[in-house]
Amino acid sequence: MLRQKVSTAALALMTASLIATTASAHPTLASTNPPANLSTTTTPTEIRLNFTEGVIAKFSGVELKDQSGKAVATGTPVTDPKDKKQLVVPLPTPLLAGRYTVSWHAVSEDTHRVQGQYSFKVER
Repeated sequence: MLRQKVSTAALALMTASLIATTASAHPTLASTNPPANLSTTTTPTEIRLNFTEGVIAKFSGVELKDQSGKAVATGTPVTDPKDKKQLVVPLPTPLLAGRYTVSWHAVSEDTHRVQGQYSFKVER
């Protein structure tokens, strides 16, 4: 009887620790479009950030700067209706040739906040 109680308690403790580990995971940036650290010959119409977890668009965002450090206007971030792991930021005007830096922050559906940056280049 005591052995069964100890086994049940141990199983409950293991289950609780696995749930806590899963709940404390943070989203990570899985991929970007335009691709990070690469050049593109077409002017992008949006920035698409793909995360490992769903994100909340109203708490997430992007700051885009050109190679001189000047901010470039972007649209309001939204999540892709078919995939909440994708944060989509429209670009209302075509980008000129040059290097751009994307500084991003995202809040996952379980409220963890992450941030980072990357760059890409537009060639003509």
